[in-house]
Amino acid sequence: MHLTRTTCVALASISLAVGCSRADSPQTASNRSDPASGSVATAGKSATASEGAKTDTATTVTATGYGALRVGMSVASAALALKSPVPSTAGLDTACAYVRFANAPPGMRIMVVNGSVARIEIDSTSIATGLGARIGDPETRIHELYGSRVVVQPHKYTPNGHYLIINPIPASDTGYKLVFETDGSRVTKYRAGRMPEVEWVEGCA
Repeated sequence: MHLTRTTCVALASISLAVGCSRADSPQTASNRSDPASGSVATAGKSATASEGAKTDTATTVTATGYGALRVGMSVASAALALKSPVPSTAGLDTACAYVRFANAPPGMRIMVVNGSVARIEIDSTSIATGLGARIGDPETRIHELYGSRVVVQPHKYTPNGHYLIINPIPASDTGYKLVFETDGSRVTKYRAGRMPEVEWVEGCA
């Protein structure tokens, strides 16, 4: 009897230990989730809730702006959006000018027409569009990302080059466009902004 009670106690202890280890153990990689980040790890691979949505997690360029900077803003409002000091516009052509903002990212130029932001020009590979297009991308990638929204026009100055003009969505944004310039193979620069300024080939010239 003494041996039987000892065996029972031992078995009970083992069962309790097993039960506790299951209840208190971390979740496995196949079902672990992080409510704060909205991500779920599946089979050891992290997957965000927005995976496959073709968006960039950093601040990106859209037809209507760059992050908090919006086309149509005054110079003062644009400075506030970029957390920059208000730049001096003394001596600048008020009809059309490029205004430098101290905290604008390298590779970005901001065109101001009649006192408001008209377009944003990009010549840096570090700044992407909302769908992830960048300078250096092949023309085929722009077509893959934007599909039937792409209108192709011959480049005015680059032999074999193109302007890939992106028609906007939703319909309420028809006054804004993205324009990619290419050398006939890859994107060399791009711009975003309102019509008609975004299509000015020579900029403020």
